[in-house]
Parts: sequence; C-alpha cells; structure tokens
Amino acid sequence: MLFSKLFDRFLPPDRRFNPEALAWVAVIFTAIVMLAVESSIAVGVHEVPVALAFIVTVIHAGSMPLSMLRPLFGAIVSVIACGVLPLLGPYLSGAPWPWMVPMMITQTLIILIVGLRAHWGVALAALLASIAISAAAAVFGHIQYSESRSDSAIVNIVVFSCIAGGFYVAAVIVQQWHLIRSQLLQEQENTAEEHSKRVVVEEKTRIARELHDIVAHSMSIINIQASSAPFRHPNIDSDVEKEFEDISVSARHALTEMRGLLGVLRNDDSGQELAPQPKFSEVEGLVKKAQQAGVNVTMERSGEPLDHSLRDSTGLAGYRIVQEALSNAIRHAAESQIHIKVDSGGTALWINVVNTAGKGPTEAAKNEAHRHQGLIGMRERAASVGGELRTGWSSSGGFEVEAVLPLAVADAHKGDSDTSKSHKTDSHKTDSDKTSGREVLTGTSSGGTAKNDTGADADDTADQSQGDERSNA
Repeated sequence: MLFSKLFDRFLPPDRRFNPEALAWVAVIFTAIVMLAVESSIAVGVHEVPVALAFIVTVIHAGSMPLSMLRPLFGAIVSVIACGVLPLLGPYLSGAPWPWMVPMMITQTLIILIVGLRAHWGVALAALLASIAISAAAAVFGHIQYSESRSDSAIVNIVVFSCIAGGFYVAAVIVQQWHLIRSQLLQEQENTAEEHSKRVVVEEKTRIARELHDIVAHSMSIINIQASSAPFRHPNIDSDVEKEFEDISVSARHALTEMRGLLGVLRNDDSGQELAPQPKFSEVEGLVKKAQQAGVNVTMERSGEPLDHSLRDSTGLAGYRIVQEALSNAIRHAAESQIHIKVDSGGTALWINVVNTAGKGPTEAAKNEAHRHQGLIGMRERAASVGGELRTGWSSSGGFEVEAVLPLAVADAHKGDSDTSKSHKTDSHKTDSDKTSGREVLTGTSSGGTAKNDTGADADDTADQSQGDERSNA
C-alpha cells in the first residue's frame, strides 16, 4: 500500500508509459550495469589501476546517457575512452584485446543510441572512429608485437566491427522508418486540411447558387413590382405610392447586400463573374453559335411553348445538359452530324442529343486531365430536378444522350416511388435499346463511362461544371 502511494506520487499514471521516459530509464540502468561490469573486468582481468579504470569506465559508460542529450558529443567522448582504456594495462594472453567484452557492448549501444537520435552520418563516423582508434591502440600499444598477438587483435576488432555495424544498420533503418512515417502523417494532415477547405468552398458555392436562384430572383421581382405599381395603378393614394417607393428602395438595397454576400461566398480563386444563369430558351442561340463555328448541328422542337410553365431550375438543367452533350459530341466525335430534339408535350421536357460516328476525338480531348466529369454533371443536373438521364450508343454508331425532366413542381418531389417506377419502365426496354448499350443515369445510379466508336470517353472536363456555378444576384 505504501509502495503504491509512493509510486503514484513520483510517477503519475499519465506519465508511466511515456516512451521517452522509459528510454531514459533503460539507458541509465544499462549504463550503471555496464559501469560495474566494465570497471571490474578492467581491474580484475586486464590489471588496470583501480583509479584509472574507474575514471575511464565512468566516462565511457556515462557516454550512453550523454548520447541521449548530445549524440555528437557523447560519441566523441566514448571514442576517446575506447582509445585510452586498452593502453592502461598490460596485454594478457588469452584475454580479449583491445576490445574488452563489456567495453564492446557499451560502445555498440552508444552507436545504436547515436544512430537513433542523430543523423546517420554521425553514427557512421562514430563507428569508423571506434574501429580506427582500436586499431591504432593495437598497433601503437606498449605491448610487444608477435604474430599471435596481432592475430588476436585483428579477430577482436573484426568481431566488434560486425556487431557494431549490424546495430548501426538497424538504427539507420528504424530512424528512416520513423522519418518516412512522420512525413506520411504530415502529408495525410495536409491532405485532410485541403479536403476540409475544398468541402468548405463547395458548400459556399452551393449556398451562393441557392441564394442567387431563390432569394435574389425573388428580390428582383419585388423591386420590379414595387417600382411599377404607381404606373400600373395610377389612382392609388400618395401614401401608398410612398410605401411602394420605400419597398423598392429596400429591395434594391437588399440586392446590393446580396451581391456583396455572394462575392464572399464564392471561391476566391474561381474568378467567376456575376453573370445571369441561362434559360432553356437560350438553347437555340447555343445551337446557332455552334453552327456559325462550322459544326454540323440541327435542332427540332415540338410541343407546347415553355414561356411560363417551365421552372427556372428545370430550364437551367435542360440548357446545361444540351450544352454538355453538344460539347462532348464536338470534342469526341469531330466532324460528326449532331441532331437535337426537344419535346415539351405532356408533363415532362424530353431532350435527345445524338451524333454520328465522326472522325474520333480532337487532340484537346485526348489530352484532357479531368475525365468522366461531363456525364456525372449531366446526371446530377437531371437528378436535381427529379428527372433522369440515359446515355449510350446510337443506331448510327455514334453516341446518344436522352434526358427526361418533369415540368410540374410536384414531380420533382415524389420521392423514391417515382424513381422506382421509372426504373421499372427502363427495365422493359426493347431489344434495340439493349443492344445499343444505352445506360440509365439517375440520381441513385452510378454514372458509368460510355465511349464512342473511336474508344474515347464520351465525357467532358470540369469546365462546364465550373460554368454551372456562375450564380449571382
């Protein structure tokens, strides 16, 4: 009981298994043991004077804890002690010389400690210096030279060199392993930090896009309605007209604040301008620009006009899908014929973009760094409004993209029941659809990668995905 209390007082539980503390305890204990053994053998076997033996062995054994604090200084002191101790006593036939066994063990442990605590070059220098100074002691000692004695010294030095060299190699391996492990941990921390920053930036971008699509649009409508109210209702009282004017001013101020907030929430490195989001009615302009650039593209429309029945989010998704599919066909099927069909009849907006085989991908498409982004972006666009996307081979050997986007607001929120129904419908496709390799990409499916006849991936880089995030007030 008393021992337990003393143990808890001088060595708290949180410090009992500290690796550094345990290493110090082991080194000090080993140094004391080696001091006793080394001094006893130096006096009893090698007939070294007691005072000199004690002084030199204290210095040599004390180099072990000294190497824990100052590896270079500890190595130097130990090498000097190793060179002095063999010269203090006469050579005795049959006794290990110039390395006494305890001295050999102590010096090997010192080299191990230096190899773990300092640069590998310091430990290597200590090893080579120990071998050199022991060889010098054997050559220039005060003993009488003979063939047998020199052979004994050579064997002794070789044994020490092999043992100490093995411990040195082990120390270098352990040290390099710890160094590599620390570097890997640092890289993992850096990667985790970059990932967290990227998540924050993506969240900011999402919030900025939602603010633009929802709040800024509503504030603009309020501003327009309040500003035009006196002209649409000329007989209203002056007080009411003043109220409308105040509402208009407040709305304009709110829009100004919204623009500032959007600027803060955007990615600082994106450099994106505050441009309005495109509408689906601008698809025809997109096709005309492609035609002016020499692209063989045609467009066919059918169904009811979509002036007021199409939601902004659905229109934006449809525009981006057409833009992405057209861009993919231009890059991955050069000089192909592209045909776009749009049908707004019924309760859904049907989009079909198909291209012929063409001459394969362009050089820019072959060297793209980011792949598989186009199909994923189109899939996410369709899923965001409750629609679905199909991609695959066309009957002409080219590539086909088909999107079905619901027009009604309720259709985008029916949940998993509608999704499962659509999956059931897709499962009963005709044999021609199956042989065409068409793939259904919905919000819950894993977006695959389709290829055109040249083997190039029918996807796009992230440039259009970045353009999707151009939201503003």
